[in-house]
Amino acid sequence: MGVYEKLREKIDSSIPIPTPATKNRVEIEILRRLMTPEEAEIASHLSGQPEPAAAIAEHVGMAVNELRPLLEKLVKKGVIFKAYTAEPLYSLATMMPGIYEFQVGRLTPDMVRLFEKYYMEGHGEAVLSNKTAFTRVLPVNKSITPQMNVYTYEEVERIIDGASAVTLATCICRSNKNLIGEGCDGPVEDACILLDSWADYYAENGLGRRVSKEEGKKALKRAEEAGLVHNSLNVQDGSLFICNCCGCCCALLRGITQLELPTAVAKSNFIAKVSEENCTGCGTCEERCQIHAISIVDSLGTIDEARCIGCGVCVSGCPANAVFMKKRETETLLPQNLNELMMKIAEGRVSS
Repeated sequence: MGVYEKLREKIDSSIPIPTPATKNRVEIEILRRLMTPEEAEIASHLSGQPEPAAAIAEHVGMAVNELRPLLEKLVKKGVIFKAYTAEPLYSLATMMPGIYEFQVGRLTPDMVRLFEKYYMEGHGEAVLSNKTAFTRVLPVNKSITPQMNVYTYEEVERIIDGASAVTLATCICRSNKNLIGEGCDGPVEDACILLDSWADYYAENGLGRRVSKEEGKKALKRAEEAGLVHNSLNVQDGSLFICNCCGCCCALLRGITQLELPTAVAKSNFIAKVSEENCTGCGTCEERCQIHAISIVDSLGTIDEARCIGCGVCVSGCPANAVFMKKRETETLLPQNLNELMMKIAEGRVSS
C-alpha cells in the first residue's frame, strides 16, 4: 500500500465523514499534489481527535522538537487541522469539509478540476447521502418573526453573537468555479463566515481576516440580498461556520441540484408558503430559489414542499410580500454538539 492510500484510509476510518476511494483514484492524485510522501507519512499517524504534538511524536517515533515544525508545515498547507489552545492540538482533516476548504486562494484550475472530479465520481454522494446531514439550513432573518417561537440556534445572527471569534473568508466554491469558467455572479469575497476554532484556524493561517461580530452580520446581510442560502453545522451548540451558498457552485447545495440527493443538507424547521391573494406571478421567487423548489404555474408561485429546504430566500426577495414562512408540522431535533453529530453520522454510515 502506498503512503497516500495509507493516509486516505486513515482519514476515512478515523472520521465519520467519508473520504472514499474512487475507481480512478483521483483522491490519491489530490493528496500527492498537496504533500510530499514524507509529509503524508507523518499525517497518517494523526487521528480524528485533536492531540498534542508530544502524543503524535510517540506515534511517529520522532522527537517532539523535530516533529512540531513538520506539523506546522502541514497546517500551513491546509492538510491537517490545528486547534489554537494553550497547548496546540493537531488532528486529521477530511477531504471535504476540511482540506478542500483550507485551500482558499491556493488552487490552480487543474487542481480545481481534480477536486471537481472527486466530488462527481463518488465523494459528493458519499458525504451528502448520510441519514444525518453534516450541515443544516438557517432561514434568513427577514423571513422569520418573533411569533414563530424560534430557537436560538435557528437565528443566524444570534449564532454569530454567541461565537468567541469571527473570521470572514473567500467562498472557495464560487472562486474555484470562476477559475474554471463555470462560476456565477454571486459574491465571492467575505462570503464565508468562520466561528470559534475554525475562525482561529483561518485567521492564523492567512485564509481569512478576523472581524467584529457586527461586520460578520453585515456579511450575512450581503448574502441575503444576493439570494444566498445560509448553511451551518447541523448542531445546537458550536456552529463553527456559516456558509452562504448558491445552488450552482457550492458543494452543499449541488448535492440537491446536481447529485439529486434531497437530504444533502438538513432542512430548517420552516417551510415557504404563498399567499394566493397577494401573489402577482412576477417570478422573482422562482429566480431566487437556489434549489429550484418554486415555479410559476398559472401566474401563481407554486412551491414543491418536498423539495423546499426552508431557507427563506424567496420571502426576503418577494416584492409583493406574498411569500411567508410557516413552522413545519414536525420539527427536527438537532444534535446537541459536534460530538453527538459525529456519532449520528457514524451510525448512518455503518448502517447505510
